[in-house]
Order: sequence, then structure tokens, then C-alpha cells
Amino acid sequence: MTATLQTLPEPSPAWAFAEYERIRHRLPGLTGPVHPPQAVESLGSLTARFDAVIFDAFGVLNVGQAPIPGAVERFRTLQDAGKRCLILSNAATATPEALLTKYRRLGYELTADNLICSRELLHRALADYPTALTWGIVAPPDALPEQLPVTGLSLHGEADGALSETLDRVGGVILLSSQGWTQAHQDLLEESLAARPRSVLVANPDLVAPRETGLSLEPGYFAHRLADRTGIEPTFFGKPYGASFAAALTRLADVPRERVLMVGDTLHTDILGGRCAGVATLLVTAHGALQGMDIAASIAHSGISPDYIAPSI
Repeated sequence: MTATLQTLPEPSPAWAFAEYERIRHRLPGLTGPVHPPQAVESLGSLTARFDAVIFDAFGVLNVGQAPIPGAVERFRTLQDAGKRCLILSNAATATPEALLTKYRRLGYELTADNLICSRELLHRALADYPTALTWGIVAPPDALPEQLPVTGLSLHGEADGALSETLDRVGGVILLSSQGWTQAHQDLLEESLAARPRSVLVANPDLVAPRETGLSLEPGYFAHRLADRTGIEPTFFGKPYGASFAAALTRLADVPRERVLMVGDTLHTDILGGRCAGVATLLVTAHGALQGMDIAASIAHSGISPDYIAPSI
């Protein structure tokens, strides 16, 4: 096991892009030439080309607890035009019900059929694991980890001997939410898993998320650092991994694949996942994880090219 970091990084768009490239070997593979994207003013100019739109949430519809200017109106315009609108979110701190309430509060007219979150995918998958297994759950109390259908112990306490004892008792680890998770917590988790490897399930594969004050570190960051230091390969739920897009496309089964558009702010999750799923993609750049970056250079370096690019929806 390699030496651990002493402090958590302060993420920036450039740092996040480099980190996504560093862990690229754990992301879905993408082959084929890189085609320059078509620049469009907004999603509005593509309305006639698509019958369904899959939206990422953070950086596309909202930043933290605030809607992105014009996004609520665009979402409503698409719905009024008869387009199928689906949010495919990697958010896992909130329950699906709480997430639906949040987006309704922000002004989005949604039902449960309009939303798929990675926490929901994790919840379903847990049925495939032994019911007698006790999981250690990384999440603050307000994430309601007790609602997961498992026997679980909280790993959100003090980073001390008590946490070490709890870690040694659990048969697997679920990274549900990184709120309040520190480098000291991470060090103890890695030490325990290095000594006795166990399954690690990650409800949110994102490395970062755009907030009102900047980018936050998300469970995916801690999962990849853990993998680097222990050799354990986590199981991820959410974009860019195929199960999340399969769930979305199942819900849109009556829409031809070529008439589906994925809209996101991150090349390595939204656009990569959409490309691998065989749908068209639109990258928005003004508010999300690539804000302020040289987008053309980022596309060329990563080899992940969207079909379209716009400042926002």
C-alpha cells in the first residue's frame, strides 16, 4: 500500500480533468476517431432532431441548490413540445424521493418517471448480495443511510480507534455520500481494506460536482484513491457506466436510439457514457466541471468528443 495523502486536494476544473484522465483505465472504453463537435447556441436549436433528452443534473440543470438561469424554462419548453425529458443523476446523498422534491422546488415539473439516480441503481443491486452481510456505510446521518435495504453500520464517526474497530467488523463498504468525509477517515478505510480486502460499492462515480462555492469532492474520488492504494476494484453505479444508461434507455424504450440526446457538463461521465450507449451527446460548458477550460484542447486530449457543444441548455 502506497503512502496516503496528508490533505485533501482543492479541486479545480483543470485538476478534475487531469484526475479523470489519470483513472481513465477504470472508465468504459471508447474507440473511433474524434470528430469536432458542432457548436450550437443552445439545446433549443436541436429540438426538432430529438424526441427524448436525458439530462445530467449538476452543472446542467442546477449548481448546488440553485437552478441554472434559463434551464427551468428550457426544460418546460421541451415538455410542452411533447419531448420525453429524463434526469439521469449521479447524486446519491439524497433519497430518490428527496431528489424529486428538490427539483420540483427548483421549478422543474417532474414525476418519478422523469428521474433516475445512482442511489436507486445501488438500491436495486444490493438484492444480489448476501442478506447476512453487514455493510459499513460512508454517509452523514441526513443522507438516511438506514433506508438502504441492508444491515449497515455508520462510518461517519470520529476518525479514531472506534472507527477502526467498526471498519474491521463490516463485510463490505458502501460509499454513499462524501459529505463530511475527511482524509483521516479515508486513511483508516484504506488501512482496513488493505489488511482485509472486501467489496466496495460506490453510489456516485463522480470525482467532483459543481456547487455554489466551487467544486466538491465526490465519492468517486475517494473510491479511485482507495483502488490505487489497496488494489480493490470498486463497483460503480451511475454514469459513465453502462447500467445507468441501460436503465434510462429502458425507460425510453419506445424512442428510437437515434432520436435520444444526452446532455451533460462532463466529458468523462455524461459524454463518454452517452457515446458508449449509442446516443447523441451535447456538452454544456458554462456552469459545470469544465468551466473556464479550453474545451477543444480537452476534447482532443481525452479523445471524448460530443456531437454538439453549447454554453448551456
